[in-house]
Amino acid sequence: MEKLTMNYVARTDIGILRKRNEDAYFFDNDNLIFAIADGMSGHAHGDIASRVALQVFEEWVAETPLPASDLGPINRLNILEKLAIEANQRVFKIGQDTHQYKRMGTTLTAGFVTPSYLAYVHVGDSRLYVLHNNILTQITTDDSLVQNLIEKGEITPEEGRVHPKRNIITQAVGLSEDIILTTDICPLTRGNIILACTDGLHDLIIDDTEMQTILIKAGCLEVASEQLIKKALSYGGTDNITVILAGVD
Repeated sequence: MEKLTMNYVARTDIGILRKRNEDAYFFDNDNLIFAIADGMSGHAHGDIASRVALQVFEEWVAETPLPASDLGPINRLNILEKLAIEANQRVFKIGQDTHQYKRMGTTLTAGFVTPSYLAYVHVGDSRLYVLHNNILTQITTDDSLVQNLIEKGEITPEEGRVHPKRNIITQAVGLSEDIILTTDICPLTRGNIILACTDGLHDLIIDDTEMQTILIKAGCLEVASEQLIKKALSYGGTDNITVILAGVD
């Protein structure tokens, strides 16, 4: 049986209005692992929170002597959960120990991408999408005030996309000693594209079909990443924008 291969592209942009980039990303081709984080701009030092969180993943890769190619999905989920908990503890401890960093936090969405499945961990409102048979589907659920309102039936998803409080998140790395994480497995097949992004992308490109069209027509991941960020900038670029794309070939 022919072995499937993976391609990764990552890109970040400070945006038009922000003075610093509080997003961070990481991916490692050998271990097929990625992570994306969006520091909370409403709190102090979101840029530090996002980078501290991703350092945990960087250290795991550095300490893993051989590529983690023989791990099953459950083991991968366990690793992701362990790393996310460690990231939360580190960010929380810094906030407790240093007054200027108190209440800093970050979203965190990370995963292992293999030719047959995506194993992921998620907290906050960064998102994962999968393009399958030319249909883009959001596979994570935002930990946000607006999502809670949608689930209660108080507003529609369409109203949620333009709600003035859509950026208020209900879970984040670093805000408390304990954290509620979402972990799951998503099947993958040849031709699928995984999109991980911060809200600087999905809050501005509010029609998912626009992102879907870009991914279908771009021709390659590099061009797709450029066009996604360019589109978000054209809608105002009001936040930092970060995109990771992974393709199953």
